[in-house]
Amino acid sequence: MKKKLVIITTVPISLKFFKGQIGVLKDSFDIELISSPGPELEAIGISEGVKVHAVPMKRDVSIVSDIISVFVLARVLSKIKPDMVHGSTPKAGLLSMLVSFVLRIKVRVYYVHGLRYDGLSGKKKSLIKNLERVSCKRATHVYAVSFGVREHLQNDKITTKPIQIIHNGSVNGLDLAYFDHTIITKDDITLKSSDFVYGFVGRLVKDKGINELVSAFVRINRIHPNTRLVLVGQYENELDPLQESTKKEIEENENIIFRGFQSDVRPALCEFNVFVFPSYREGFGVSLMEALAMEVPAISSNIIGCNEIIIDGHNGLFISPKNEDDLYEKMRKIYEDKDLYVRLKTNCRDHITAKYDQSKLWESTLESYKYITQ
Repeated sequence: MKKKLVIITTVPISLKFFKGQIGVLKDSFDIELISSPGPELEAIGISEGVKVHAVPMKRDVSIVSDIISVFVLARVLSKIKPDMVHGSTPKAGLLSMLVSFVLRIKVRVYYVHGLRYDGLSGKKKSLIKNLERVSCKRATHVYAVSFGVREHLQNDKITTKPIQIIHNGSVNGLDLAYFDHTIITKDDITLKSSDFVYGFVGRLVKDKGINELVSAFVRINRIHPNTRLVLVGQYENELDPLQESTKKEIEENENIIFRGFQSDVRPALCEFNVFVFPSYREGFGVSLMEALAMEVPAISSNIIGCNEIIIDGHNGLFISPKNEDDLYEKMRKIYEDKDLYVRLKTNCRDHITAKYDQSKLWESTLESYKYITQ
């Protein structure tokens, strides 16, 4: 009889990180998913052929809502009776570790995707750090998405437990057959070939560096009128909103193209000459990895989760986070230095292929989970 494994995330869109991996894990485990209610939760349940359970959870600290979530989650887990609980993302990780500890579930995995307290200050930073400590303390096993995240958890004394990395890091590796620019037809491309396109894929929020990106692009565009900025993603106005001036620039500047959420980002990536990723903090830059696999060189913040993917001067250029002038200079450099651009572009895909092949990560994940549940 297969052992039961429950994967829990705060919001259902985060379950996309386990797409395909769930099918591999199903060979040895009975998988069920828990996340906040929404069509994405139902959709992944259908696509992966697993049971799903809706438990409302808020991403930010909300005492009343969190207490309600704890009781609902406890009721659901009591019915499932899993052998292993896998908690991902900060809030779901915290709640799932606390509840599964109380229910005496034998194997409790807290999978750290990133350090949310990075970039915070004062009392809120202390609070989030302490909540991370609680999550790790109540887990039986702690995994990190990257070597940089593991190092920070250790240096910040979040946990004394051994922190495991699967394969070379990342949550799900990359499907290299899917992220291949040669399978995208010209019919999917809408911008002119004479345009030089800077692009971004991800949440359009402050801590992704979007304020700096838009401002730096406006400066570049004054010098080089054939440049364009394409933004793919959604605003998050409640948790981490952009400056109103940035939103206004996006809406009114005809050289900034806002595409919104795209279920398939590959056509957009094929339009990009450069992927610009000025994020303040990351656990692991999945969209950065996808861009490189599509042979799009990157300008990226030199932060954990990104500096394991980018080799400065080889497949991309580093910038200091929150530094608009540095971003502007690198955006200008990669446009004006054609030899540099060609060299970076040539090296993009090979690095991703060597380190983050999805099938190898899936094999390692399955072996790791089988070992800790035996």
